[in-house]
Amino acid sequence: MKKFFIAIILSAFAIFGNNFCSASMPRSEMYLGGLTFGSSSDYMVELYGLPDTNERGVEYLSTCKYGSGVEIGYLADQHKIFSIIVRENNGWTTPAGLAVGMNREKIFDLYGRADFEKVGTEKTAYAYFYYSYNNRLENYERESGFIIFVDNATGKILEMRLETNNSMAAFEDFFEPSVNYFLGIENE
Repeated sequence: MKKFFIAIILSAFAIFGNNFCSASMPRSEMYLGGLTFGSSSDYMVELYGLPDTNERGVEYLSTCKYGSGVEIGYLADQHKIFSIIVRENNGWTTPAGLAVGMNREKIFDLYGRADFEKVGTEKTAYAYFYYSYNNRLENYERESGFIIFVDNATGKILEMRLETNNSMAAFEDFFEPSVNYFLGIENE
């Protein structure tokens, strides 16, 4: 009976541990085109050359673009990337090979069920989060999110976003109201 009870407890940890105590997507998959949040803008230029456009935003935030398909946000004063958006099938993939233009099923084959899903009339957004342990607060906090937009009619990936927690604020707010417009949802 003791062995049975221990087996049940260990199974519960295996099932629920990943959902409540660690990442739903491993940190090693939080890359697009070889870049991730915290990568230096100097490394970005080393990999891809100078961007086609580079705009200084509010305060210390800057955005640069490679063609019409890649947009990267970075902290100009620290030269650190905080956001990567890919909108074209241009070779920018995750380490597992997920790319814009692939079928929705490939997302689930590689990463399993999403942590968050929002269905619109035209598009659906799937989000996977990475949680890290905060020693000071003694709990797990969302560190980053990987957001994938899929066309409902074709089932094809339209856009992939890698966002740090600071750049997405509260993830649920990320979807209200501007992304609702993007998804084709009328705001009430």
